[in-house]
Order: sequence, then C-alpha cells, then structure tokens
Amino acid sequence: MGRRPLHEYVAHYAGETPERVAINYYGTDLTYRDLESAISSFATWLDEQGYEAGETLLLCLQNCPQYVIAYYGAQRLGMRVSPCSPMAKEHRLSYQLEDGDARIAVAGDTHASLLEDVRAETPLEQVVYTRFETFLPDEPVPAIHPEMVDAIEMHRQPPADDSFYFDSVLEETPADPPTVDVAMDDICLLQYTSGTTGLPKGCMHSYENVLFAAATSSALTDRDGGTRHLAVMPVFHVAGKLNAVDSPMIRGGTSILLTRYEAEAYLDALEAHDPDNGWITTPMVRELLETLGDEDDEREIDSLESMPVTSFGQALTDDLCERWADATGAEMYEAAYGLTETHTRDTFTNELGVVEEGFVGKPVYETDIVIRDWETHEELPQGETGEITVKTPSLFEGYLNKPEETEAATHDGYVLTGDIGRFTENGHLYFLGRRKYMIKSSGYSIAPAEVEEVLKTHPGIENAAVGGRDHETKGSEVVAGVIVSDESLSADAIVEWAEDHLAAYKRPRDVVVLEELPVTNLGKLDREGLADVLSAE
Repeated sequence: MGRRPLHEYVAHYAGETPERVAINYYGTDLTYRDLESAISSFATWLDEQGYEAGETLLLCLQNCPQYVIAYYGAQRLGMRVSPCSPMAKEHRLSYQLEDGDARIAVAGDTHASLLEDVRAETPLEQVVYTRFETFLPDEPVPAIHPEMVDAIEMHRQPPADDSFYFDSVLEETPADPPTVDVAMDDICLLQYTSGTTGLPKGCMHSYENVLFAAATSSALTDRDGGTRHLAVMPVFHVAGKLNAVDSPMIRGGTSILLTRYEAEAYLDALEAHDPDNGWITTPMVRELLETLGDEDDEREIDSLESMPVTSFGQALTDDLCERWADATGAEMYEAAYGLTETHTRDTFTNELGVVEEGFVGKPVYETDIVIRDWETHEELPQGETGEITVKTPSLFEGYLNKPEETEAATHDGYVLTGDIGRFTENGHLYFLGRRKYMIKSSGYSIAPAEVEEVLKTHPGIENAAVGGRDHETKGSEVVAGVIVSDESLSADAIVEWAEDHLAAYKRPRDVVVLEELPVTNLGKLDREGLADVLSAE
C-alpha cells in the first residue's frame, strides 16, 4: 500500500479481505466491508451537508465503532478530526471548538445538554449524536456493568430538534462520497495536549505523521495478517487511538473495543474474543492478577502473545511480569516513551529484556532522541541527565494558532519535551519525570523519579511519590508520600533509612504515610494533587 492515508488502507482491505473482522464490539463483528461502507456513508453525508476539506470535526466519544467511522469518514473528505474527552467540561469544550473552528461535532447523547449550551458561543452549528447501545448485540460479551448503564441513562438528554442521530445518518445515506485527493502533508488530526502548562494546545498532525506512527507501532506488536488488539484505553487520547484504531487497521487487523475498563469485563473479553495483544497500565495489571488469583476463577486465557504496559503510578516489576506470564502465557513489558507532539511511541522495549523503573527502551526506526542541556540545547554526554528531545517523521506540524509556542517547543527539527531523561551506555533511555516538577533545593536540581526509585527499594515501601515543599533558605526541600507494606514502618524510620541511601540534598526531610497516592482519571500519578496532599500534612 505504501504512503497513503489510513482510510485508504481500510478501503483496500474491504476489497481484498471483505469478510475479515475490523471491529469487535462486545460480540458484534463489523467486517472491513461493513466498516468501509459506514465510513463512505458518513463521508457522503458530511459532503451533502456542505462540509469541505480543511474544516474541523470535533469527536467526543468513548471507545465505540462510531468513533472509528467518524474519524476515518471525516478524514476521507479531507477534514481535520479534533478528539475531545467525553469527560470535558464546558470551558474545555468551548475552547476546543473555538480553537479548531469546528462547525460540527459527533458526540454521545449524554452530552446533548452541554453541547447545546455552548452552541451559541462557539462556531458549532451541527451535532450528530449517537447512542451507547448502537452496535451492541442483544447479549453483550462481556456483559455491560449495570453501574455504567445507570450512569449513561442518568445523563442522557433529548437533543435539539435540528440535531441528527448517527445510526439514522448511516441508514439513510448512500455510500457514495466524492473523491477527495488529500496530500500526505495535509493536516488530518488536531490532538490536544493535556493542558498541564496553561491552555491545551492543538498538535497539528498530517496524514504522513499518522501513517508513520501506525506503521512503526504495528511493526513492533503485530503479526503478519494483522493483530487482534483488546482496546480499553481511551481512543480520544493519542496513544489509545494509535493502539486501538490506527495500528490494527494498517495491517488489516481487528480492534476489540471495550467502552471502558472494568476488571471482570476485561478478563471475560480476554477469554471470549481471543486477542493476541492489548495495552493496559500497572494498576490494572495488579487488579487483574488479584481477580485471576481467586481460587474460584476458572477462566481460560491463553490467546495473548504480548502485553505492553505503561507504569502509571506504580512501577512495572519482574514479579508482575512473571505473575502475568504464569497467568496468561504472555510477555509483558514497558510500552514506550512518547508524547502528543510526536504522535507517541517513539521508543520500543520489547525484546530488550529490561524491567527497571524509568526504563523506556530505545528509539524506533528513523527516530532520533538526544539528551540536551536545558538552557543551551547542547547535546550532553552519555549518562548525564537533561532534557529529552525527539526528532521523528511523526513530529507534529506545530501548535494550532500558536506560532510562538511552536517556536519555543522546537529546536533544529527536534521537539523540546520538557521531560527529564538520560541514556545509559547501551543506548537505553530512562524517563525521570517532567521538568516542571523538578525540585530546586540549595542550588541543586532533583528529579522526583530518582528519589522515588530509591525509596521503592526499601522492602517495607510498596509505592512512593516525591514532591517539593517551600523552604526559607533552601528554596525547596524534598518531601515524600509513601504507601507501606509493613505497617510497623514509621515515617521517621524511612527518613533515617534514606540517610544511608540518598545524597544529602536528595534525602526527604519529611515522609508522609498515605493510604493511596493521588492519580488522574487515566491512572497517572497526579503530582498537582500530591503537592496538595503533602502540604496539608
């Protein structure tokens, strides 16, 4: 197929292997013929409504087939897709609609009230709503958790009279879209950053960027003929979309979509739908292993070949990998390093055989990663800690409407990530955290991850997170929040232990024993929340 937009790959497989399953949604199979027909119908409808190449469609959905159809349907017409979290509040939604000049949105009908509220103040003119139950079989496998159904019903609102329903659009519109010749350097995706440093920024990605990321990712995890990927991470985030949508589709694979994670449902899906890989987080791994460890659990899970994992809040360990292999027969490894600006997955870790905190692998094909001085941008010697900078064919084309921020975030073809890292002598990259969370104490720069890594070697500490606290003369001092596995272990004992294991300027001056660490809705350590917790103690 070569250098073509990904929606053309879907069309290719619809012609070559039309009965191959593209999407499995709780037991409903959509073949490549089905998917291509739906994509074509939606693209036809967009054209009939007067939308053109270069315009923006806001896509605000959980994991579901409608997401994939709208995503590729809009891009087939040459439009730009702007994914948005279904959990977004009015301010974020309005900002993204304004910034992307989006006249149309596709969303769940649980968002009807919110979207109607912002229409008068934004460019939004039309909304296509979809129902959660569209594409669900009569008896979903895995079963839908009752609490999720109740939550959806509670928030469901009747849409405005001039709105459309997605299923009606597909049923009533022929699959006859116009031929739109898109250039590979045209923008097809506006993926917004998380907004941890000011307002979110729309990363402009081209068809070329997305294709390279999908090709690289699929080459690392897919078998010939396509993978069967169990997708539970949210597709409105760039990594979720890459793993669940783009990577399977480029090789004619299958995406097994679950709307959201729930341990029992995930295990039922593993048994029922025979995926060969997935992508989850370390807290999920622990919960799944605990569930599988129940002596009454008789599920047979043996289809998995590999399971990339992201260390959100908890480190991946040899013990976790071994327990997962015993339970499923699958290899588990740290997923990768990446960011929205690079369309993520800039490194690979599989087949390297390393499980260490902070380890994120080696650069992927045609990708160059350099550790630089924060101020001069000069390349630093191997082993020194500095800023991770990345140059890759999937590097964004800039931030939408923000030329100054784009200039500040790039240098000589590299993106300046703001992440702290170092390379070891064997070329392994270690991620040590974000610079904005660097602790400045008595003129020293302390990466929280370095202190956390040492604290977690204590046999009585299950998990640890470190932050800075204002100090009158030092500027800041190190404070640690820990979860202990040994209840007799006191905060004072940990401080004393640290004296023998950390340099004086890195040692925690205070330790707070916590029941749990604050995390974001994705399971990442919430360092803003951590600062509040540590300052309150």
